[in-house]
Amino acid sequence: MLVASALTMTLPAMFPEAVAATVSDQRREVERIVDELDRLHSQADVLAEDYAEAVDTKNQLDIEIVASEQRVADKQAELNSLRGDLAEVAIRAFTGNGADVLGPLFSNADQYGDGLRRDQYSRVALSVGTSTTDDLDELIGDLDAERKDLESKRAQSEALTRTINEKQEQTESLTAEYTQRRDIEQTRLGALIEEEEQRRAAAAFAKLQAEYAASQQAVASASANAGGGGTTGGAATSGNPTGGNPAGGTTGTDGDSTPAPAPAPGPAPAPAPAPAPAINIPSVSGRAGIAIQAAQGQLGVPYRYATSNPGVSFDCSGLTHYAWGKAGVYLPRNSRAQAAAIPRVPPAAAQPGDLIFYYSPISHVGIYLGGGQLIHAPNSGTVVKIGKVSWGKVTVVARPG
Repeated sequence: MLVASALTMTLPAMFPEAVAATVSDQRREVERIVDELDRLHSQADVLAEDYAEAVDTKNQLDIEIVASEQRVADKQAELNSLRGDLAEVAIRAFTGNGADVLGPLFSNADQYGDGLRRDQYSRVALSVGTSTTDDLDELIGDLDAERKDLESKRAQSEALTRTINEKQEQTESLTAEYTQRRDIEQTRLGALIEEEEQRRAAAAFAKLQAEYAASQQAVASASANAGGGGTTGGAATSGNPTGGNPAGGTTGTDGDSTPAPAPAPGPAPAPAPAPAPAINIPSVSGRAGIAIQAAQGQLGVPYRYATSNPGVSFDCSGLTHYAWGKAGVYLPRNSRAQAAAIPRVPPAAAQPGDLIFYYSPISHVGIYLGGGQLIHAPNSGTVVKIGKVSWGKVTVVARPG
């Protein structure tokens, strides 16, 4: 036993290359697993968002179908009314109680072709108040067009129903695969996987901060140059979590206590050039706290595709739609439409209440809480909860309000 223990203790010293290779191999294995988990998660979220979009489209189409059905019914009633008027005139004409406009059609119907019959009916239409001889044709044409439009909408609705069912099956299958795979790997390499995910998030956020600081510095330098070296406003920095704010221009030289000589009188200086545009970051809404509180009030509520039912179920965009709605700000129902509808800010300038969007195409959204955390409805089988922002997956940050 003593020999075995001694060998075990001395192996790392005797074979450092082998130990290093083992650690390196394990690191590569963890990186590969995290890549695979990210891929599965991203695919599942994309499918879930496609499903939500299809549901939204079908809901809107169903509203249009109801309106189209009403228009068809109205046109049919109008046509029936006109036909009733024609029949009444025809009866009066046949019985001798009115102008004998249709008499020849009843007594010698075989001698009249379609063209003559249409002319006779058009004359009757004029006699009961129709404005032109084309009104009957126009009404029939309008009714036919409405019916065709209704049939087209119904066909689209049926196709969307099939698409929705397919997307839901695919999403549930892929989400189950992701969940099962993550559970297996968490049991085997849980701590290492979490460390790798945190490392990636930290590296991604550091990169975002560096890019943001560089863009601010570029704007500040451009403003200083445009202003001829005078004092200028720096870039807008609302919400910069780094606290760094590159200065604008300067008014003197640091450390120089000798007063500068007064300038000689001369002509009035020419107007300074307009400063370069600053990074335009909208200010944080005063309603952000209300939205956050509304979302936190739904912690533990189950995830369910394409829903926004307080206390019952949410999907990711359903939660943000609800929370900001409680703050008095309307957001579209799905995440891609939300990202397109509200002003964007640099990710490194994210502030509590901002919406954090993942992936390309956008397929997930949550509400930023600050400190690298967000509240969101992650995916099927989970609940509304607080989690860490995966900065490497962030594609858009937007500021409602």
